[in-house]
Amino acid sequence: MENNQIVLVGYAVKDAELRYTKTGKAVCLFSIATNKRISEDKEISSFHNVVAWTYAEEVGTIQKGQPVIVVGSVQTRSYEKSGEKRYITEVIADRVGIQLVKQKDVDSHYDVFVKNDEEIPF
Repeated sequence: MENNQIVLVGYAVKDAELRYTKTGKAVCLFSIATNKRISEDKEISSFHNVVAWTYAEEVGTIQKGQPVIVVGSVQTRSYEKSGEKRYITEVIADRVGIQLVKQKDVDSHYDVFVKNDEEIPF
């Protein structure tokens, strides 16, 4: 098992951006926002840059506001801009999925499966 593993559940900040390397390999870049409740009436938002190499073209369909789950590892890299060394921290995604959101105001389908209480096995 890898020690550097992160699971993020949040919302896409903007539409995913699909790019291709010089060799033609697809890579998808997007950001998600996550929230942490620190008290009953206060939350802190964090923003995470995500890089997806696996299934990049499918992940590239993520749209702003869409709930997303990301499983991956945290990586910090450096680059130079205008002669100045800069650092960026990203999540390298192993898996990306659409978050399963509980639907509000949806009727139960309990009555479709059980005709009477005597059929319940417990």
